[in-house]
Amino acid sequence: MDDRSLALVALYIGLNICTATEFSVSPSQPQCVFIAYSNVTCYWTPGQGSPSDTRFTLQVNITGCDDPVIHQSQLCQTVTQTHCSVNVTYLSRCYCIRVLADSPYTTASSPSLCLNAIDAVKLPTPVLSNVSAVRGKPRCLKLQWTTNTSFPVTRKHISNGALVFQVQYSTEEQPEPKTVKVDLRPEREQGLFSASTCLFSASTLYTVMMRYRYNSTLSHWSDWSPTQQQCTEVAAPSTVPQLWRTVQLVGGADLRRVTLLWKSPPRSQVKCSVPWFNVSCCTEGSQNALHTWDCNALSVSDTSCHLTLPPERCSCSLSMSNPAGISPPATITIPNTTDTAPKALVDVSVTALDDFRLEVRWTALESPSLSSFLVEWWALSEAASYTPYWQRLSHNASKIIITEGVWPKLCYKVTVRPEYDAETGEELSVEAYTRQEAPSAGPKPVVQELSSSAVVLQWEPVPLEQRHGFIRYYTLYIQSEEETPEVVVVPGDSLRYQLSGLSGLYRIHMVAHTDAGGSPPGPMLDVAVGGVVLVDTILWCCIPTMLTVMILLNCLQWRQRIKQNLWPTVPDPAHSSLSTWNTETKYTTVVFTGGGISEERTPFQIKPQCPHSPSRGQKTIDVDCMW
Repeated sequence: MDDRSLALVALYIGLNICTATEFSVSPSQPQCVFIAYSNVTCYWTPGQGSPSDTRFTLQVNITGCDDPVIHQSQLCQTVTQTHCSVNVTYLSRCYCIRVLADSPYTTASSPSLCLNAIDAVKLPTPVLSNVSAVRGKPRCLKLQWTTNTSFPVTRKHISNGALVFQVQYSTEEQPEPKTVKVDLRPEREQGLFSASTCLFSASTLYTVMMRYRYNSTLSHWSDWSPTQQQCTEVAAPSTVPQLWRTVQLVGGADLRRVTLLWKSPPRSQVKCSVPWFNVSCCTEGSQNALHTWDCNALSVSDTSCHLTLPPERCSCSLSMSNPAGISPPATITIPNTTDTAPKALVDVSVTALDDFRLEVRWTALESPSLSSFLVEWWALSEAASYTPYWQRLSHNASKIIITEGVWPKLCYKVTVRPEYDAETGEELSVEAYTRQEAPSAGPKPVVQELSSSAVVLQWEPVPLEQRHGFIRYYTLYIQSEEETPEVVVVPGDSLRYQLSGLSGLYRIHMVAHTDAGGSPPGPMLDVAVGGVVLVDTILWCCIPTMLTVMILLNCLQWRQRIKQNLWPTVPDPAHSSLSTWNTETKYTTVVFTGGGISEERTPFQIKPQCPHSPSRGQKTIDVDCMW
């Protein structure tokens, strides 16, 4: 190929590139917002092939609405941004607007946007001055607002539907605002615009705000007004309270302790009226009301009450009242203690979705009388009592995701019951965890039986608060003096195990395992098998015995001393030999004189006085003169 042909090819390629570049650098048609009596701001998107140093120019041309003649033109230039503003005073004019793109390689223009300024206006923010209830219409609220004195839409046009309105409202139970398009058609009264809308519930506190736009596809919504709070008019409760019960036998089968449970009304309703509850019960076939004084005139903060009912079949009803009236009653039947509940459930399963959610699914037999299902759940504990949570669902429901009162590492008992109007069917229960962890303590084994070559171990289950999951299995660690440790795996539902073929001294401990891992080792147990006695065992047996013997001996010794000091032994003369003594017995009197001793034998009779008084200068001793 010669040079001339190469030049033609290059020229052809260059022309194609330039044509493509010119096409790709054209900006998109602008989107414009007219701010009343202020400016017009337009937005656009650069072409895909637009260079980074492209200069954009917003051209706003005032034209006639029926002809494209340009009466006035205003420009706004920018390099780095894709929006620009031009001062505009009149909204009753027509404009043709386009964006020019200028780069070192080419110049391009966007498609023109021709419109009446009022069609693309953003109106000033409404001032919502008041929201009030409508008398006789408990589902309605009346909104009153004002507009700017230089509002670009006339009152006549507003009354004729020139504006489109939106109302946004929320309650405490539904904090996520709900936006609804409404036709307010306002009427002017004392300088205010006012209109009513009936999309609310009775006796409920609402937070409300509003906005509007000109009735055109190109117009823009105004900003939201400041919020206002107001209650709808109080009406008699129209909804039946959800009612449930728990039953416990007291005093054998003669009496039952029944706890009635119900859902509290929404807080937004409580702030508008103060409701109260009344309970009535009667036995089947009797019109005489049972004692329910403890469950009457209950305040809005109460969600349960306790009753003592007989074993017969009973029916209880709950009604909610407020100053405007009373609701229809909710009724529930407490069956006889001998009644058999009908079976409807086939299966119940619980799946943990995360740490705070459990999905409950069930399968039930089809029955034309089945009216609803009641799901009840509570945390199991050996140290505390947890309040049950419950939820009633329609008869065609087959699952629920429970979140209320659900936490990790706690074991929950989930129960599903079918309901036939006011009757309840047979329940099915499942235990479940949202998240399992390893137990925080291991079991403590003890010796249940001991023989010459075997030992039977027994242990208590790990306390529920320390379990943190389902115990799948146990591991027994057996350490002897001479051999390496032996590990034995025991099923998680076992609470005893026999070890055979043992002889000698052993140290044993256990570890409990859940799906998440094993617990710390439990307390150590020392066992002697085959006649070997541990020194520790001997000491623990002998020392207490020796101490007991020493204490008893010491007590006996002190007892004799105390008795001798407080109660000495006194001789009884009647039992002595003197009672048969011969009174004629001769006595020898020994007289001590200055020169020696002289002895004199003198027979005499015993005289009652004793001792004798010695004579002067002599010392006389009467021998055996004592009794």
